[in-house]
Amino acid sequence: MATALITGAASLIGEGIARALARDGWDLALTDINSQGAEEVAKRLAANSRVEVRELDVTDHGRVKQVVGETARAFGAVDALVNCAGGLRGLGLTRKPVAEMPPEDWRRIIDTNLKGVLNAVHCTLPVMKDQGSGAIVSIAASRGLRGAAGAAHYSAAKAGIILFTQTMVLECAGYGVRINTIAPGNADARWKGPDDGATVAPLGRPTSEDDVGGAVRWLLSPEASHVTGACIDVSGGTTLH
Repeated sequence: MATALITGAASLIGEGIARALARDGWDLALTDINSQGAEEVAKRLAANSRVEVRELDVTDHGRVKQVVGETARAFGAVDALVNCAGGLRGLGLTRKPVAEMPPEDWRRIIDTNLKGVLNAVHCTLPVMKDQGSGAIVSIAASRGLRGAAGAAHYSAAKAGIILFTQTMVLECAGYGVRINTIAPGNADARWKGPDDGATVAPLGRPTSEDDVGGAVRWLLSPEASHVTGACIDVSGGTTLH
């Protein structure tokens, strides 16, 4: 059975991804700094998958390397990596113009959203290289395709993920690893209250966790075996890039 390691698995989008893969029988390593939340996600998944939960701060390279190694030993392989850890308001930060942005906010956004992806890819690629195969999907954002006032650090980090992925395609293809990104629109999230309604897209509703999960499921499937370096817009038409 194929194994996927998911970062940020306690988030709503993380759960949507885990649910989509569990339906296909993937074994799952669910990781999150919020391990209790990841445990709750694991309890709600289909019973036909083997699921393990590990606490993980993606900004800690040493811990990322440890978790990747533990996953490879426990499951026998890491066939897929899904980088879902990140966010802005979900990290407890608010939107601000750059001139009013504390440097610590900038560092936290870059560390979690971009450095976390760099750490996870850096630690997982050697495992996939030894296997001779693998697939990586990183969750970017529509704000990484177009700037957004008050979220310069977040837009920069998500744009960085997209360009990093395009570069890694040239390094990964030689040993059978595909790497892609998904750019969701303004999506539902656990931290959003009743007054935080997600933007309704031209298709008539906000982006859901199942929309993103379905896209990840396809990118990790044999049907996408010739897809690498892509950035798939899952925004319902709000981005139009």
